[in-house]
Amino acid sequence: MEANISWFNFFTIIAILIGIYILLRMVLRFLPQVFKRKSIINKSMLVINKTIEVYKPLAILIVLLSFVSINYKVHGVLFLLFLIVTFSHIKRYIYGVLFKINPLVNIGSNISTGKFKGHISKFLFFGLVINEDDGNRFINYSYIDKNGFSINQNDNTSLKRTIYIYDQEKIAPILDLLFENPNIDFNNKPIIKKIPNEKTLQLQIALENGAKMEALIEYLNQNNIKTSLAKN
Repeated sequence: MEANISWFNFFTIIAILIGIYILLRMVLRFLPQVFKRKSIINKSMLVINKTIEVYKPLAILIVLLSFVSINYKVHGVLFLLFLIVTFSHIKRYIYGVLFKINPLVNIGSNISTGKFKGHISKFLFFGLVINEDDGNRFINYSYIDKNGFSINQNDNTSLKRTIYIYDQEKIAPILDLLFENPNIDFNNKPIIKKIPNEKTLQLQIALENGAKMEALIEYLNQNNIKTSLAKN
């Protein structure tokens, strides 16, 4: 029984994979200390979280293949038995990974699947937890796979309003201010456009239920952002 790699190499591979995972977690932890703009922090954390979700099953697969490479005959049989026994769980877990890296799916997203609907509050290994009107509910990823799902981008029927901003140099501070304001409905991503041949920005934004546009304008004005609901 010929071995392609030794046990020492096997455990070295495991150590390297664990080291990469720890490094990704450390980057995630220290991002807020490296960047000041919340928009950059939020986007970077989203990308790294989804990278980690893909990395975990790939790392497990590398470990299993390395284990088989130590002794193809004996470990290969063990690997096949493992696949047969755990196939349904593996299938559910892989679908969960594909589901979580979907760019529309995040904590707080309003999801509809089968007869259930609510905001995603937590991702688990084999399913997720949603907040319904009558409490929390666990939904298995296999249920979502069977019934499909949709993400309601505008579940509060909030409409986008337009604000005009009279300084093209203030895009970065405006985005930071928006991320710090709890009245913004981030299920509808704010859009800032430059108006050609003018020093004016067009901001399209939606507010949470009960929030007032006048309060947002006052908030921006207090931070030296000159705004108007009508284009001058």
